[in-house]
Amino acid sequence: MDTFDLVIAAAILALVVFQSWLTARVFRSRIYERKQKIWQTQLIWLVPILGAGIVFSILQEDDRAERRTSSHLKS
Repeated sequence: MDTFDLVIAAAILALVVFQSWLTARVFRSRIYERKQKIWQTQLIWLVPILGAGIVFSILQEDDRAERRTSSHLKS
């Protein structure tokens, strides 16, 4: 194996690890219904880079909104 093959293998491994982590994060989320979680998981795995990026950004926004809401309720 030369250096190029190792770089490609590392990139693919990193993508699979990220997608697996994101899938677990989607299913742990309490915001979405089961059907929405399945759709997001399909987006993550069927459109690997773009789909995972979209789902990741949506989860980030939802987390921020949830934190803002919970902080207002505590006041």
